[in-house]
Order: sequence, then structure tokens, then C-alpha cells
Amino acid sequence: MGLKDFKIVFDNPWNTYYGGQTVTGRIVVVLDSPKRIRNIHVKIVGQANTCWSSDKQEQNNEGRYENETQTVSAHEEYFSMKYYVVGSASDSEIDLPIGEHVYPFTCSLPVNIPSSFESHYGHIRYTVKAIMDRPWKFDHEVKTAFTVISMLNLNEEPGAAEPVQIELSKTFCCLCCGTAPLNVNVSLPVRGYVPGQSIPVKVNVENFSGVTVDSINLILRKIITFHANSPRSETKKDKIVVTQVSKGPVEGGGTADYVQNLDIPPVPPSNLKYCGIIDLVYNLKIEAHVSGWYHLNLKGSTLIYIGTVPLINYQTPIAPPIEDYPTKPTDYPPEQPVLPSAPPAPSTNLYPELPPPSYEESMYGAKSLRDRNESEHMLGIMSHFAPRYPVYKFTPPQ
Repeated sequence: MGLKDFKIVFDNPWNTYYGGQTVTGRIVVVLDSPKRIRNIHVKIVGQANTCWSSDKQEQNNEGRYENETQTVSAHEEYFSMKYYVVGSASDSEIDLPIGEHVYPFTCSLPVNIPSSFESHYGHIRYTVKAIMDRPWKFDHEVKTAFTVISMLNLNEEPGAAEPVQIELSKTFCCLCCGTAPLNVNVSLPVRGYVPGQSIPVKVNVENFSGVTVDSINLILRKIITFHANSPRSETKKDKIVVTQVSKGPVEGGGTADYVQNLDIPPVPPSNLKYCGIIDLVYNLKIEAHVSGWYHLNLKGSTLIYIGTVPLINYQTPIAPPIEDYPTKPTDYPPEQPVLPSAPPAPSTNLYPELPPPSYEESMYGAKSLRDRNESEHMLGIMSHFAPRYPVYKFTPPQ
């Protein structure tokens, strides 16, 4: 058989880094018989891609318009590096003996790079690929991904600390007359939150109409805009439900006053700063579902910020359990004081009492890490990958 194991192992236990940190790890090769190679080299790449099929009308030779399906796409590269851990680019050959061989690798990340992101029509992805170049035979290759986080400090985001008040009102047609109004008022203490936090949504319903409100739905959504520039410029918008809760009914003439909590799972921060082909915002959608097929629902929405550092003057996170702390330190940017966690929450010089987050997998991941023109036989590409995002622990709401 020859090659018994070929894998990439990161030193960071979460495979998660902030822009400006150093990625370190090891290429592990295990042989049960000697193997002749030219070299083993590593490729570390950060890039974004978008791609989808789009219909376009084209005029044929007879002057008639026909629908044509075309694939549109865009690409951004943030960094790319390649170097040899064994051998060189020359054609000289090397014999690797039986046993385990370990080769360290390292990569200093640029500071201004976007957060990892995975979605159906595009992704921002950071990968390490190791290639064993063999003379006169197909190469052995293995590939894996790691998470990069671009910090979004809510304390520095204009409007994140402001309270939110939404007032919605609607009347319904009943024969020739209009009903009294249905009023739904929604308020939030602040506009900015982090994963692990709950959004306490205060809801007040005054149903002066004679129409029953079946339910009041509160829906946190991420609104993603994908951009393509080849072979033509085009955009595509996708709306994905992150989490939702509902309550009801409220009969005609009735009122309701309550608070519901929306728990925020591990998700990427708002805006996807430094990425030019994928935009991301979050909003809270409020929808009053009313009885009767001829009545339209009452709807409204408001912008929500999802960050990586919580608002300090709103709620203070608590320290995670001790088992969430890694046992091995990592390499940190020199200008950023560290917390006893890996990677650190970068702004601890401003907020020394801020406990470190844990890093948890997103529910949105990639089924394959294979890029176009890459071998289908590459090891690791069919392994599921989901980015990890910082998640803070808070005292549960009462």
C-alpha cells in the first residue's frame, strides 16, 4: 500500500484564527513501505467565490428571443502562499523510509481579511492543501479548512447600543367598511447582539379589529447578497431564517403583552467586512398572521447587528466552563493582549473583564472542499466543514 496516512493537523484546538494571527500546524505522513517522491509542498489560500445559474433572454438569428441558462460567478483572493516542507521544485528525487514523518507549516494571516462564510451560492474559505509530488505517478493530496474571524466590536458600531421601537398598525376591509386597527408594538433594549445571547423581544398587541390574530411570529433572518461579474454583472439575494419564535392567538377585541427570547446560534458577524462579492445583514421580521384568506398579514422588520464582541454596558458575559479552555497556548498578534483562550477575543485591552468565548460550529457548512479543476481523489475534500464562530455565555433570561 505504501501510504498509510496523510493528514493536516492544526496546533489550534479549534482551527480558528483572527486576522493578523499566525496559523501553525503539521503535515503528517505515515508509510508502511518506502516511497520515492520529488517533494511535499503546502498551499495555503484565502479566497471567496460566488456562483449560480441564471436565465437570460437572447435574440436568435430569426429575431426571436429565447431563454438561455448561463452560469455567473465572481472570485476574490485574499492571500495565497506555497512552500516546500520536503524537497524543492527541482526534479531530484527523495526516498522516504517506513514510519511516521511530521513536517511543520506556518502562515501569517493578513490583518484585513473577511470572516469565513459558507452558503449555497457562495463562500469565503481558508484552506491548507498538502501535495506529495511523485515521479511518474499521480500525486497524493490532502486538503482541510480552517476558520478566520474578522472582529466586529459592537461597542464601536454606531447604532448597536440604541434601543429599538417598532410600531405597526393595520385595518381590514369588512364588506364596505374598514375595521378598527390592529396595533402591534415591538421593542428591543439594544440593536446589537452576539452568538450565545438572547434577544428579549417585548411584544404588545392591541387588536381592536374583529379579526383574529392566529400568531405573532418573530423571525431573525440573514439577508445575503451575492455579486457576480463574469461573464456579466448580476446580483442574487437569499433570505435565510436563523431562528424564530411565535405566540398566539389574540382574538378580535383582545390584547396581549409579553416578552419572547430569540436565542442567537453560532453565525458570522454582520457585513462580512473586507469581502467585495458577498454582503450580509441581519434583520428581525415581525409578522402578525391573521385569520381569513382575504386578509393580508401585518408585517414589519428592523436591522439587527450580530458582532463578535458584546456590548459591555448592556449585558456582561460569564466565563465558560473550565473544560472549554484549551491546554495549549497559541500565537497572538503582539499588539493584542491575550485572554486564557485560543484564539483570544482581541479587544481585551479595552475590556479586561470580558471573559473569553468558546468557538462553536455554525449550522451552515460545506459538503465538499473541492474547488474547480481539483482531483476527486484528494483526501479530506468530502469531509463536512462548518466554520466556528465566537459564542459567549450569558446568565439565562428570567
